[in-house]
Amino acid sequence: MSNTANQIEPPSGREAPVELGGMLAGLSLPKQILTLALWPFLQNVMGTMVSFADRIIAGQTIADSLQNHVFNAMGLAMYVAWLMMILQGAIATGAQALVSRAFGAHDEELTEKGTAQSLILGVISGVLSGVLIWSVAPVLTRFFGLEGLSAEYAIQYLRIISYSAPLSGVLFVANACLRAGGDTKTPFVAMTVVNVVNVVLSIWFMNGLMPPDEMGIAGLAWGTFGGWAVGAVLIIWTLLPHSKSQPVVALRTSYLSWDWAVGQRIVRVGLPQLVEIIGMWSIHAFGVWMVANRLSSSDAIGAHGMVVQIESISFMPGFALGMAASTLAGQYLGAQSKEGAVHAVRMCWYVAMVVMGVIGIGLVIFAPQLVAVMSSDGGPQAAMAIEVIRYVGWVQPFFATAMVMKMSMRGAGATVIVMVFSFGIMALFRVGLLYGAFQYFGESMTLTKVWWIMMLDLIVQAVVFVGVHVRGKWLEAEV
Repeated sequence: MSNTANQIEPPSGREAPVELGGMLAGLSLPKQILTLALWPFLQNVMGTMVSFADRIIAGQTIADSLQNHVFNAMGLAMYVAWLMMILQGAIATGAQALVSRAFGAHDEELTEKGTAQSLILGVISGVLSGVLIWSVAPVLTRFFGLEGLSAEYAIQYLRIISYSAPLSGVLFVANACLRAGGDTKTPFVAMTVVNVVNVVLSIWFMNGLMPPDEMGIAGLAWGTFGGWAVGAVLIIWTLLPHSKSQPVVALRTSYLSWDWAVGQRIVRVGLPQLVEIIGMWSIHAFGVWMVANRLSSSDAIGAHGMVVQIESISFMPGFALGMAASTLAGQYLGAQSKEGAVHAVRMCWYVAMVVMGVIGIGLVIFAPQLVAVMSSDGGPQAAMAIEVIRYVGWVQPFFATAMVMKMSMRGAGATVIVMVFSFGIMALFRVGLLYGAFQYFGESMTLTKVWWIMMLDLIVQAVVFVGVHVRGKWLEAEV
């Protein structure tokens, strides 16, 4: 199909029906999307609630005089914890691409081998990322300009959650393999348990073990560790074949010895994403460093963290639809249906734009109320966050577009394409243009202007990835 690599035609609907594998078999496309997106959406809602809960718990238990230090530390920790997840996320992407192709091709042996090898790689990636975060936590804290109690709280938090990295690695890849087979409910249940245990333990630790001012935010970190530990045990137990219930993909102990032929396929797809996300993280880190060190207000990094968390309300449904597009692209391509893959991705894209667009308007209207949930006393941090959110809401359809397009291409195994365009555009705007803006505006540079540049980056990414989607080269990716 040489024409496909250059320009794909709109789906005609004339292609013969395609039978997907796993729990997607026999479902219409709308039902496939609903099956794949509903539970991840609810999972994202739960995760966001936990993030809000952490801030609320800290706000209720830490003295008012220390809260700015706490929120600055949590704003930084959010970015550094993302670094811990990068390697695990790359393995999960490779796992989902391989296993979804295997489901689409109805190759049961490959689904089980891919799952077992992914878990091995998930543990390895978790150990490596945990050691990295524990080691560099003080360096990163100094790099981002935190001092005194803010720095102490950030190091304390990061070093504790680094112990949970192998556990989160297991959960990431196991959930990816289950989703590849259309089972998104089991990952939702597992992550619900993680989040409930997290909140319960965090409240107990922050209120019961020692005075809150001595505990700092260590109680929140230990709560996170406890949640990941319980979740990892639960998901492994779920994957084991049982007499009463069979998982959509089973973990066979006979496949838990290293198989390079399968493992290298996972790594080959995941490696470009690893490079991309490390590059993206570095670019984000540069932006956070500029916010922390070059803006005149010492409250900017805390406000920045608030905006990121509140914006997550919007991208929850977009991320869920992106996950649906990722699985469907892999399964349809595994079933040798490029037209089916294109049609599925576009339907996910249209829905995501509408949903995130509506939520974006809500962010604009209710910005003060949303910020007040996390910072009831107001102040400079809250004022800065409200101003930014009232702009951010309007770009959510572009965010939806970039998200769904990139996730669908990763699900198809086209991680090199995503790496090149995503990293290139972000470097242009979030490094080059951002640095130039600080040079030009000097002391008058504000957090809002920083976010204007990031919003422009999202708009350009959306336009470019729609063009990449239409050209269709992503459909030729090999897994």
